[in-house]
Amino acid sequence: MENAQDHMTTASAEGLIAFAGVTPRKRGARMNTWQSVRADVMERIRSGEWAPGMLIPTEHELAVELGCARATVNRALRELADGGILQRRRKVGTRVTARASRRARLELPAIRDEVEALGQTLGYRLLHLTTAPGPAEARKALHIIAGTRVVQVTSIYRADEAPHCFEQIWLNADALPRFDAATFEAEPPHEWLARSVPVTQAQFSILAEPASDGAAEALGVAPGTPVLTIERTNSLNQIPVSFARQFYPPCYRLAMAD
Repeated sequence: MENAQDHMTTASAEGLIAFAGVTPRKRGARMNTWQSVRADVMERIRSGEWAPGMLIPTEHELAVELGCARATVNRALRELADGGILQRRRKVGTRVTARASRRARLELPAIRDEVEALGQTLGYRLLHLTTAPGPAEARKALHIIAGTRVVQVTSIYRADEAPHCFEQIWLNADALPRFDAATFEAEPPHEWLARSVPVTQAQFSILAEPASDGAAEALGVAPGTPVLTIERTNSLNQIPVSFARQFYPPCYRLAMAD
């Protein structure tokens, strides 16, 4: 496998965090799409203008302020409610979610913990780090619009010498402490997140899918081999800060604690 430096972009720390998770709102600008309205609402929540538990303006009021149809506002708010960012109740209104959802969550062990529980030594290597528009699944998980640039960190984890996990994680740098490429040369992204950010919610999806060329090469399997895939979204006060896809080789055993 090639050296991480051969893949890593030469962006400064400022370059990595200069972009925002949403397009800055221009007072008086018309919002012509539900995605732009959603981004505007997310910006207000992230900035603290609309605090957790606070009732936000009505659909009609937002439509007048943003210069768009009420149906456009409705679509944006429904999307945010489906993602747990907002709570909507008839005859009450729409408010910013005050606390984590009560839905059951899977408590999955950290990669380091599961490797060490096997009596093996964790090996971690940063493969590359880029700043680019996120793919559709990352945009949906992070509640950002198409074209928004996010930081993608790609890594490989080993248990002793055997490939254990291939990980791709997209970071919403606008909602995170300052970091640069060197941050993840020394520390895995999820360990840095656990140490640096008081994550308040986590959502997981578990699926099986054919290994892409990159995952197959890292895990030492043929492209298209079915592999266990775990998708993980971390949030801070209902604001998504990271979305990860972790790929495990065949015969991997997933252990979960109740």
